[in-house]
Amino acid sequence: MKLVIEASQNGYILAGKFNDSDLISKIVIEEKDTNDSELIAMQDLLFAIKEYFGVYYSKHNAKNLVIEIEDKNEKIQNKS
Repeated sequence: MKLVIEASQNGYILAGKFNDSDLISKIVIEEKDTNDSELIAMQDLLFAIKEYFGVYYSKHNAKNLVIEIEDKNEKIQNKS
């Protein structure tokens, strides 16, 4: 299984075999126009990598890989 990641000016381009297909396709992760756009794009990239390789969060697992953006004042937590 191979995933190719390319950084672009405003995000990332992933190339691989998605959704159990034998065809290579691309997914684009774009930075949005927000204050945390770079962090959110990187978080989305890491979620996409986890999903591609079949690593998922489960409340039933004793250990999970958690990707989150931490703010000194507030914690934004997304689990995938």
